[in-house]
Amino acid sequence: MLNRREFLATVAGVGAAIAAHALPGDKFRWACTSGMFSRLTPQPDATLQTIARYGFHGLEATVQLANSAGSVAKFKEAMNAHNLALATFWGGGVYWDPSNAAKVRATIEDNIKLARDYVAPCGGKYLKVNLTNRGDAHPAPNWMTPDHMRTLATTLNEIGRGTLASGVKLAFHPHAWTMVESENEVKQLMALTDPALVSMIADTAHLTLGGMDPVKFVREWYPRIAGVHLKDTEAKYSVAKAGWKGPAPSQEEHARVNLYKNFGAGGVDFAGFIQALRDKGYDSWVSLDFDPLRPGEGEIEGTMSLRRKYLMENLKATLRS
Repeated sequence: MLNRREFLATVAGVGAAIAAHALPGDKFRWACTSGMFSRLTPQPDATLQTIARYGFHGLEATVQLANSAGSVAKFKEAMNAHNLALATFWGGGVYWDPSNAAKVRATIEDNIKLARDYVAPCGGKYLKVNLTNRGDAHPAPNWMTPDHMRTLATTLNEIGRGTLASGVKLAFHPHAWTMVESENEVKQLMALTDPALVSMIADTAHLTLGGMDPVKFVREWYPRIAGVHLKDTEAKYSVAKAGWKGPAPSQEEHARVNLYKNFGAGGVDFAGFIQALRDKGYDSWVSLDFDPLRPGEGEIEGTMSLRRKYLMENLKATLRS
């Protein structure tokens, strides 16, 4: 790892480096999800230093990472010391089933509290939530009834109204194996939620695995997109190239063989995806979002160098040098 003197030398001349690589009018900010580096120690410095070292501007943080600094204030100081901003904050899941009103109320209050006590004090604008796992009772998507979807939307609207009071926008995450994986589910929930209160984090791999084309997704849903996550899949899951329609392979298969692939695997048209965002004048966060490396998948140094190279050369990313 870099010591402080080496780190400062690395970030010196940041403005010139960004200007050298930036495309005209490009307002992208580049980040990594902190879970990619959750096995490093000590935290949070190991994660923050790694993200900064490879030239990213920010990160998606978690409660665990923030608390590892000792307090939210100290975590904000640590981010500042590494010249990093809070891209998004992962709030976890959302419980919505009205048969347990107390649990619904708790999930609403918990997420509003996260926005107030973590996201806003760290200068963040987006609370990202995953919708709860479908579970064994519902192994495939599109099981929710219209009443189910309405109650889920009501819950998200209420959370979004509460987080907005702290200046934080709620963004749910269409994700394989959760209540919203398919295009049909996205359409239903978007129609039932208030655009002023509820946005989305669009993940290229999860959209692809769920049977959606990420490029078309940007064009259709751009006004509701608060941020994006990048990771690839195998080419056989490409909607455009292979006609994949979903549903996503099971979590058990993902446990056996990592469904999340590095750039260039062929499942996602990243050039088209990024161009679609640029065409819209996108000015928010683009975050790398991979699982921690598994045995046999290489080491962080080499893997992150290759990811950075792909972003800089193929996607013209404005990473710091």
